[in-house]
Amino acid sequence: MRSLKISYSTRLFIIIVAILTVCEVAFIAFQFSREQRYREELLNAQLTILNYQLLDHYEGGLVDVETWERTIDLPIQMLQLAIFDSEGNMIYDNTGIGEIENPLELAEIKMAMESDDHKGFCVHNNDDEDDDEFYYYAALREGDLIARTGALGHDVGIADFMQIDRSFIWYAFLIYIVIISIAYYTTSRMGNAVKRLSEFADKAERGEEIFDTEAFPRNELGNIAHSIVLIYARWQRTVADRDQKAKIALREEQEKARLKRELTNNINHELKTPVSAISLELETIITRKDQITDQQRDMLISRCKANSDRLLKMIQDILTLNRLDDGAENIQKELLSLRDIVDETSDTLLPKAENVGIAFDINLPETMMMLGNGPLLEAVFNNLINNAILYSGGSTISIFLQEENDSSYRIIIADDGTGIPEEHLEHLFDRFYRIESGRSRKKGGTGIGLAIVKSAARFHGGDITVRNRPSGGLEFTLTLSKSFGSDKDAKS
Repeated sequence: MRSLKISYSTRLFIIIVAILTVCEVAFIAFQFSREQRYREELLNAQLTILNYQLLDHYEGGLVDVETWERTIDLPIQMLQLAIFDSEGNMIYDNTGIGEIENPLELAEIKMAMESDDHKGFCVHNNDDEDDDEFYYYAALREGDLIARTGALGHDVGIADFMQIDRSFIWYAFLIYIVIISIAYYTTSRMGNAVKRLSEFADKAERGEEIFDTEAFPRNELGNIAHSIVLIYARWQRTVADRDQKAKIALREEQEKARLKRELTNNINHELKTPVSAISLELETIITRKDQITDQQRDMLISRCKANSDRLLKMIQDILTLNRLDDGAENIQKELLSLRDIVDETSDTLLPKAENVGIAFDINLPETMMMLGNGPLLEAVFNNLINNAILYSGGSTISIFLQEENDSSYRIIIADDGTGIPEEHLEHLFDRFYRIESGRSRKKGGTGIGLAIVKSAARFHGGDITVRNRPSGGLEFTLTLSKSFGSDKDAKS
């Protein structure tokens, strides 16, 4: 059989109700007992007064006892009056019940004989087991006389006189209901906090994600519980962020390892061509030195020089990529003028551009300052401008500032040439990717230039994208951060 599960708030409420009920019953019982004693003391006082009057009238002899009894203004119908001497002999009795055996042994008379105030009071039950009547007796000793007054408990007057006022029960019950209501409200709020803490503990044990979306009660326990959940939720988010960063770092390391393997394979492949060409040309010069003319020898030497230059350029580009991949945090940064870098690069490439009929249209403000690495920024603009000169087939290369804000520049480098097929655009920044490999090698290209541009742009807190212009030619959009300062930006 499945056991009944009682919530914490219900258990706490039951305990409080039980304690309050015991206290309420004890209070009512105490109040009844106190009220009963008070009524008895009040009756004792009344009967004692009668005893004084009885002795006064008896001793004074001014009014006989029978006449005095008729003048008593008490709601007692069956009043018993008796006078005893010090030997226990009955001197007067209004009931006519006769002599009482051992009157001095009666509790109230014994108390009157022994007490300092000479008074006694006692309640007697009828000796008959079938009779539940009881009597209130008060005794008073003055000199050698003892007055004893008694009243039947079931007497209508005495019953009314001894009737306990029960109005306090309703007040006690009202207070009981109010306290129970407050206890229910309090335990419900406490139980809500404990319930949420219990649910939180279960979720934490199962490793579930914790979101502090539901408010706790506004009390000390609720505040403590809310703080515990917040601390755990923050710790959980910290662990999740740490794990996420670890995953990202692992993916980056795996991607970096993949790129290195790919780079190594590409280097092996790319280096074979110039090295093989140099080896073949040198072998021809050595083995056929008597069979080739001076003009052929000069041509072979020129080819060796071109292939060695291409090989050197490729090695330099590979070293630049390795610096960006592995040691970006060690690359020095300084305050630079982008306009000066673009002017110096364009001045260097101007003769080459003029040879193919290309003009420069540069429109950059003189105040374009940023924190960066000069050689890398020169490599960015050198590769973009040089590629446009070699492959665009256009007549103008435009460089202008498209947008500037507080943190970055957006620069456009565009030509008015033929552009490239759309399917090549997404691969244009891949390492060793060539649209026409033969033509690219013939013009001295290594296939790494645009990969360096991409990595250098990201190192400087920005990025680069490319598209075909509607009017013809390619348009590169280069964004650079003015004052990037984190290695995270540089490595992303």
